[in-house]
Amino acid sequence: MKEKIITNVTIVTQGEPCEMDDEALREWYESHIAALFDPRYGTPKITVEVQRIEEE
Repeated sequence: MKEKIITNVTIVTQGEPCEMDDEALREWYESHIAALFDPRYGTPKITVEVQRIEEE
């Protein structure tokens, strides 16, 4: 059985802008989120979308 779970997470940083480019951010989140899954239940395919919004 396949299950699709869609979770939206908003991260607001404090201080200096993140120096990682969008691809590096995707890779970081994909690997760290995947590490939370128990391999007995399969390997997740994780897709991370990055949208940057500058706020003052």
